[in-house]
Amino acid sequence: MLINISDLSFQRPTWAEIDLDIFSSNYLAIREAVQPARVLAVVKADAYGHGAIVLARELHQLGIERLGTATALEAIELRKAGIRTPVVVLSGMTVSQLPLLLQYDLIPAVYDFEFLKALDEFTEKHRREVAVHLKVDTGMGRLGFQPDEAAIAFKKKYSYVRVEGVYTHFANADVPEDNYTRLQLQRFLDFCGKEDLPVRYRHAANSAGIINFPESHLDLVRPGLVLYGLSPASGLAIPQRPILSLKSRIIALRHIAKGETIGYGRTFRAARDSVIATVPFGYADGLRRNLSNRLEVEVCGKLCRIAGTISMDLCMLDVTDVANQVKLQEEVTFIGTRTTCWDWARLLDTIPYEITCLIGARVPRVYVKNGQVCDVYYP
Repeated sequence: MLINISDLSFQRPTWAEIDLDIFSSNYLAIREAVQPARVLAVVKADAYGHGAIVLARELHQLGIERLGTATALEAIELRKAGIRTPVVVLSGMTVSQLPLLLQYDLIPAVYDFEFLKALDEFTEKHRREVAVHLKVDTGMGRLGFQPDEAAIAFKKKYSYVRVEGVYTHFANADVPEDNYTRLQLQRFLDFCGKEDLPVRYRHAANSAGIINFPESHLDLVRPGLVLYGLSPASGLAIPQRPILSLKSRIIALRHIAKGETIGYGRTFRAARDSVIATVPFGYADGLRRNLSNRLEVEVCGKLCRIAGTISMDLCMLDVTDVANQVKLQEEVTFIGTRTTCWDWARLLDTIPYEITCLIGARVPRVYVKNGQVCDVYYP
């Protein structure tokens, strides 16, 4: 839900700030690096928590070739927001969703014969052409035709189904020295060459593939996390910066004596006389509870540790080291230049994808362009 910028002052003082200028710069750097391949920007899961509608609009203005979502409903949200860029539904669609395909002009991924048969009959009945991308499983073991099955799918005669693309997905491309990725790519290229495929797009490279395996760029690449400046790997020099900062403000300050405890379970005991700040950001907003007493965040230019157990709506910080500077409504940066998504991910034994995807619906995404707030969005 996009809201009026003037309403922002009435919101709870916790927000994700997204820099559209950096986002555009990241996209243009990727586009330049992969030429002559074109770009299908993956904006699934609400653009990995960054807000798909606003970012898709930016990409459309920059001339993006294709957008990619996981589900039909994600794609429909883009259409309802007025975004006309071609959208590939990468996790496919169900037979019951076929009417939506025509209504919203979507491009489904196809990976089984049952759906392909139903689609052929449906398009024949309505005499409407539909573009599809056939998915080939070269070793991910998740979705896709086996290469011999895909060959059968290509040889079938269709009246209104047009195979626009064929693609595969890498299982381990974030490891630059990984031979399995090269094996997958070779399987895919062997299939494409053997069948002499008359398709517009062959694509294999996700974000890690773009960076670590430039030979996988082919006709189209599918950047996801790298668009948002959170590289899953290191390798090819593509300038990129995180576009998201996660911020809140201090709403209470209290002094506690050495030995006192705070929070649920009394998990923090003051080792000295301390100053504790309360911030309206909790696990319902995406601040994972097992970051309690572990994560350090930026206050007054210094890193201060979360103190005590993170609550559903609130957390506390030990701000003793900045006691002479800190004040009510002081800005706290939970994700930024000092504390990054990778810092969260390492503490949680996960990946940055999960961190941004878990930022809660109560946290507005505030978009900044040319140094000014230009949009505010609630998931």
